[in-house]
Amino acid sequence: MENYLLAILVIVTFLLIVQAVVFVGFYFLAKRIVELVERVGQLQSRAEYLLKNTEPVLQLSKQVVGEFKEAAGYFAQGAQHVSAITEMFKDEAADVKSLLGDTTAVARRELDKAKAQAEQMQRALATTTDKFQRTADIVQHSVLEPAREFSYIMFGVRRALEVLTAGKSLPVNRVYQDEEMFI
Repeated sequence: MENYLLAILVIVTFLLIVQAVVFVGFYFLAKRIVELVERVGQLQSRAEYLLKNTEPVLQLSKQVVGEFKEAAGYFAQGAQHVSAITEMFKDEAADVKSLLGDTTAVARRELDKAKAQAEQMQRALATTTDKFQRTADIVQHSVLEPAREFSYIMFGVRRALEVLTAGKSLPVNRVYQDEEMFI
């Protein structure tokens, strides 16, 4: 999804650069047209002066008029290109706007799905943890406590058997650690 947005950003950036280049081209074209118009103005004044005087000047003026017509053709062609580029830019901007709207909607749906799945996972984890805790409590009370009590009883029985089989009684003034634990 990020690649898709990055591609759109690259396309928009490219189109902005193309537009900037076109505007710079128009600037130089307009500058040249202004120069040509000034030149034509100068040539026209010269041509009027020369028209009155000589025939070769008339030929020169025909050439200047031809150049002016050619420049006018270039200007008209440039205007057509600007119009076409402007239309293309409008179409691309509309496409990008539509694409961004669709992308935003898809991203929101995916985010909502992810949130719902995260909540479901949290509930499942909480349920599992609760069941595990209850099972541990049941094992603690049902298995380990009786086993501990049985262990105590067996220790007492073993000690009793040791005392009965020992035959010799131990001195009373001496303390034994296992007796302390039993008592």
